Amino acid sequence: MSWPFRNRFRASAPFTLTLALLAAAPAHAQTASARLEAVREDRAARFALHWPGPVATETQRDGRELVLRFNRPLGEVALDRVPERLESWVDNILYGYDSVVLVLGTGVEATVATDRTGLTVAMTRAPAAAPSREAQTADRAARRRLDYFRALAMMEGGDVRPARTLLRDLLEQDPNDAQSTALLAQAEERLGRWREAIRAYDTALELTPDEPSLIQGKALLLHENADRSRLDLDWQKVRNADMQRIARFSGVQDLGRSTAFTWSLERRDVDVDAARREDGRLEAFHGARSRLEAALVHDWPEFERSTLALYAAPQTLGAGYTHGWRGDETETRAGFAWSEPSFAFLEGIVDGGRRDRLFVQHEDRLSDRWFLSLGAGYNRYGLAGDADLARSATVEGSLRYTLNAAGPLASVAYVLDAEYVAHREERQDSLGQPYVPLPAATREVHALQLNAEDYLTDYVRYAVQVGYAYDRRGRSGPQGALSLGWEPADNLELNFRASHARSTSRGTASAVNSAGVTLVWRY
Repeated sequence: MSWPFRNRFRASAPFTLTLALLAAAPAHAQTASARLEAVREDRAARFALHWPGPVATETQRDGRELVLRFNRPLGEVALDRVPERLESWVDNILYGYDSVVLVLGTGVEATVATDRTGLTVAMTRAPAAAPSREAQTADRAARRRLDYFRALAMMEGGDVRPARTLLRDLLEQDPNDAQSTALLAQAEERLGRWREAIRAYDTALELTPDEPSLIQGKALLLHENADRSRLDLDWQKVRNADMQRIARFSGVQDLGRSTAFTWSLERRDVDVDAARREDGRLEAFHGARSRLEAALVHDWPEFERSTLALYAAPQTLGAGYTHGWRGDETETRAGFAWSEPSFAFLEGIVDGGRRDRLFVQHEDRLSDRWFLSLGAGYNRYGLAGDADLARSATVEGSLRYTLNAAGPLASVAYVLDAEYVAHREERQDSLGQPYVPLPAATREVHALQLNAEDYLTDYVRYAVQVGYAYDRRGRSGPQGALSLGWEPADNLELNFRASHARSTSRGTASAVNSAGVTLVWRY
């Protein structure tokens, strides 16, 4: 007899025996063909052969091979299409004059039911063997490892918030995952949640004690956010105008529950030969003025921050509120200040300057090298007893590009500082001469700056800035600043600085030279 094969089939030793058995099967002269049924479903399959009259059958199972023999010929039945119709259930079929071999798919169980006219083969899937506990543990570990690297890739791509969510899910499954805990600390730090970052660092250090990278990360974070006090002493000289000596004492105290208390007390000693008083008189002024600011800063769980401030100065008492929203690489702030003591003008220092203000600010790290900041505000200036002497709108912004992130940190920046005065009150003095009580002036300063900073030694750092400022509504000129910082101890920092610029906010083009020293101690 001949054996047509649908697919190339490599016979094994048991199958050779099967062919011999098929060859020995008796032959009959009946000519009626068998009727084929091949049906595939989602969870089961069925193969059946039936004849118009009675038939005797024999079956044999050898591994995946199911041998079917009949005492009548198969006839003209389309068995070659069975593997296609029963895909994944029957891998191959071999057939001859009165015999069929079904090569079952892997994991397929077959039950043969015979009747008077033929047989039906019902096929089902063998239940998968339950994985061992060791295999399950290894599979979970592999999935956690994959999720960790997904979170790491998100962090590197700037998607810090979804990375934080994924890491928190991982730690819910396995709180002892030190690697994910350390990465969560970095994510919390980048999102400005330094308290949560400290807690994550502490947990990671409990799991991996004395790990140098964790110790250093926590130490730097505490150094930046520790309770501290600061003393600033500055000397400022405006060419052909006043001399000021400014002392400012400020600090930050953490109160717990994501709240901090900040304060600033400033005293200015002013010497000027001719200062315009509110009534228009010009007279010398040699005296001191002080202002106080105190604020509560609260960090909310959803990356928001609220700041409630109180202001006090002679003849002035005010308040302000700022709310901030932080994203992965952005931060937006909006707020107001009412009756805020203002020392921007000499006249404001002498006669109790104040400012009411509405503002919005936005910062965006566009990439590793580009940084953008924008801001706008509406201002109303006044003096003690008269709150509406000038009104203006301000626009500010900067676009900074980092030239070199390694070695000396160098960057170039375009800076916009603009104020457009919409109203400025004019009066007449006792002699009938016109004067301006508060000389607010329109300015539109475009500046190009080059900045560089680096450590000279492990504890000595310098920063230098040079540039040129072009005022479209006034005079232009060069500007520059230099600072040198020294940390003689971990909790102590000393900074020296000097700068040269033009006094734009006063409505003059006078050059301003300043020098100062700062002392910061942390506790």
